Amino acid sequence: MIEFRNVSFRYERSRGFAVKDISLEFKVRRIYGVIGPNGSGKSTLLRMMNGLIPHFYRGEMVGRVLVDGMDTREASVAQLARKVGLVFQNPEHMFFSESVEEEVSFGPRSVGMDESEIEDSIRWSLEEVGLWELRGRSPWSLSGGEMKRLSIACVLSMRPTFVALDEPTVGQDALSKDSLINLLRNLRDEGKGIIVVTHDIEWLEELDPDEVIVLSKGSVYERGPPEDIFSDVRGLVMNQLMPPISYLIEDLLRRCLSVRSAGNA
Repeated sequence: MIEFRNVSFRYERSRGFAVKDISLEFKVRRIYGVIGPNGSGKSTLLRMMNGLIPHFYRGEMVGRVLVDGMDTREASVAQLARKVGLVFQNPEHMFFSESVEEEVSFGPRSVGMDESEIEDSIRWSLEEVGLWELRGRSPWSLSGGEMKRLSIACVLSMRPTFVALDEPTVGQDALSKDSLINLLRNLRDEGKGIIVVTHDIEWLEELDPDEVIVLSKGSVYERGPPEDIFSDVRGLVMNQLMPPISYLIEDLLRRCLSVRSAGNA
């Protein structure tokens, strides 16, 4: 479990807090969608999950973030990487190896896995994302969708309990987005906890997460089942978020019927 206990964080040389008094829990076998306008604290939330904050991003931190009972202040980034894997928005900026297989092997080697465990992790993670047959290819020869899956495989090779993704659909075509939905659902069903930060609310609706969290100005505005969050059209619009089109149409029809009923009264 990942626990945020009354957490606030202000970046070094910043006047205001990026997140304020956040209390949240993330559990395995669940998919969480995190949405909010720019500057709402979404990326900061992810950085706190795997120790990038406070170990790499300096600032003032209040409260506690616990990952399977480990305080992120006290645990090393290497320890936390085996608990929470973070998939960045632009995977092509992270690759540096000559082959897909070498790229995936880097993480396990960096934390001292033995060779047999590394080989098992490479094969499992590449098969999980459907790239085993491309293991000899250069990462830069892959399509955008394949690069995204490779970045997920690099995280999976560390065998984390949670997988957190930052804007995973950016630059992806419809087929790649559908493939990503199937992959994330499979990972949840296999026991992983999935946390997705995204502006792509239409795609998030298709993903059908177990819970959606709305951040606004660094705080939790609301959280709950997707149908409850998406049907709060007014609240989403107030937070500069466009509701899924189906919920928007339903809300407009409801308003029209309400006006018509009032006119006939």
